[in-house]
Amino acid sequence: MKLLGLEFYKCRRRKVVLVCAAVLAAELLWFGAYLARQDPEDLLHGWMLLFYNLAMIDAIILPISVATLASRNCELEHKGASLKLLETMVTPGRLYLAKLSWGALVLAALLIIRSALFLGMGLWAGFVGAAPLGRFGVFTLLSWAVSMMIYGLQQGLSLRFANQAVALVCGIFGSFIGIMSMLFPPSLVRCVPWGYYGLMALARMEWDPDTRFTQFFWQWPQPLDLVLLALWAVLFFIVGRTLFVRKEV
Repeated sequence: MKLLGLEFYKCRRRKVVLVCAAVLAAELLWFGAYLARQDPEDLLHGWMLLFYNLAMIDAIILPISVATLASRNCELEHKGASLKLLETMVTPGRLYLAKLSWGALVLAALLIIRSALFLGMGLWAGFVGAAPLGRFGVFTLLSWAVSMMIYGLQQGLSLRFANQAVALVCGIFGSFIGIMSMLFPPSLVRCVPWGYYGLMALARMEWDPDTRFTQFFWQWPQPLDLVLLALWAVLFFIVGRTLFVRKEV
C-alpha cells in the first residue's frame, strides 16, 4: 500500500487528471455529434445504439489513452538513476506490481465516471425504455478488463524503453487496428489484443443489404473470448514483469 501511495504522490503533477478529462471529453463529443445526426426513429433502440457506439469509440480512443497513462506513470523512472535508487529499497517485482495497481485504479475511476456520464446522456436524450443499469455495470467491467490487458502491454513497453515514443507508437497502432478489427471475422479479432474492445461489445449490429435495414440486438461475450482475454492479460503481465526484473539498471 505504501508503494501504491507513492505512485499516486509521484503522479500528482503528471497531469493524469487532465489526460482522463480529455478522454472523457473526446468520447462525449464523439457520441454527442453522432446522436445529433440521428432521426427520432433511429433512437427507438437508443440504449443499444449507445452501447454499440461506445465499443467503437473505445476501440479508437482507449488504446492511445491507455498508452499515454502508462507512459506518464513510467517515464520518470528513466531519468537520472531513479530505477537504481528505487531498486535499493524495493524489489523490481513489487515496483512493477505497484505501478500496475496504480493503472488499475486510475482506469477503474475513469471508466466508472465515463459510464455515469453516458448513462446521464441517454436519460437526457430520452431513450425508450428503462436504463439498463446492469448492462452498464457489465460493460464497464469488460472495458476495464480489456484496458488492463492493454495497460499490461503498454507498461511493459514504457518500462523497457527509455524513449516513450516506442510505447506511444504502439498505442497509436492499437487505436488504428482496434477500429479496423471490427470489420474482421471473430476468429481473426481474437488474435488482435486491441480488437477485444469490439469483441466484448454487448450490442451488435446486422445490416441486410437487400432491405437496407439495420438491426441492433443484445449479445453477451462468448466464454472462449473471456478466457482468451485472461490469457492475453497473463501473457503481457508475465513478459512485462520478467523483462523489467531482468532489466539492467
